[in-house]
Amino acid sequence: MENDNLKIQLDSIQRILSYCITQTYNVLIGNILRKKSCINNIQFKEILQKEYIRITDELSYIYLNYSALACVEEYYNDDDFLWESSFFESLTKEQKQKYASFSVSSFEYAKYIERHTLYNDVLPMFSCLVDAILYERYAKYLMAEIERIELTEVKTALYRSSILVNDEPYEQKKKPVIIGKGTNPFQSDFTDEQIEVLTTCINEIQLFTTRISPKILKDFFACKLKGVLKSNNNRQLAYLMQSLNLRGLITDEWQSAIARNELVLGKTKDTPLTRTDLSTATDQINMKQPKGWETIDKYLKQLKL
Repeated sequence: MENDNLKIQLDSIQRILSYCITQTYNVLIGNILRKKSCINNIQFKEILQKEYIRITDELSYIYLNYSALACVEEYYNDDDFLWESSFFESLTKEQKQKYASFSVSSFEYAKYIERHTLYNDVLPMFSCLVDAILYERYAKYLMAEIERIELTEVKTALYRSSILVNDEPYEQKKKPVIIGKGTNPFQSDFTDEQIEVLTTCINEIQLFTTRISPKILKDFFACKLKGVLKSNNNRQLAYLMQSLNLRGLITDEWQSAIARNELVLGKTKDTPLTRTDLSTATDQINMKQPKGWETIDKYLKQLKL
């Protein structure tokens, strides 16, 4: 019974922790994507590298000064970090008691934003814990972007080299139409069980103006819809997709995938949502969670990763 009560308490604090991380992560990624849209790959890669160095320096400082946070490097992607990792067990008896007795209802995000370290007395190392998990996830995103650019550079170099060594006059061919191109633009690999869970979630919150079936949702993620869906709430859509992205279930470029394939009509207009529309909705959920976010989180926890 005591363990059950502790699990309930840590789960409640975990929701606060995850929310704080998600809000800042979305802002950081949004900032990077805005830069990406207006500069070339060389400049963008330089920005990413500088940011990656800054973040890894921050992580080194945290790990050197807070030994209890060493487990973050292994567990930073775990949705049940406080329960599954060794963090709580590494706390002193007094620190454990503070976590066990913390009044979850007393937490105010607006005050936390004003002063990052506000709750460190009642939740020891809370701000550093947020930063450590946030920076690990952010560093992973930055490195993936850097590697993507480097792969593009290698392909470009090989392409140019193949032209130079070819004595035959080069005639640019029309780009072939690849059958099934973009069959996995979301880079998703959902099981049937996960699709069922997500379908139930979407229908319960009435995300779209019509109920959907698992087949429709599969076609959505494969960008093979025979038509379009119409959004009932753009912010809910952004929250769901961003949450799937944070769990590593879909690509960071989900906004582009929806916009490019014209999958969803906007709530207030009969035109497909653009990347700008989705970016705006994502910025809005960084400030305030949308209606029904608790339901979305409830179903996402049921996804077996």
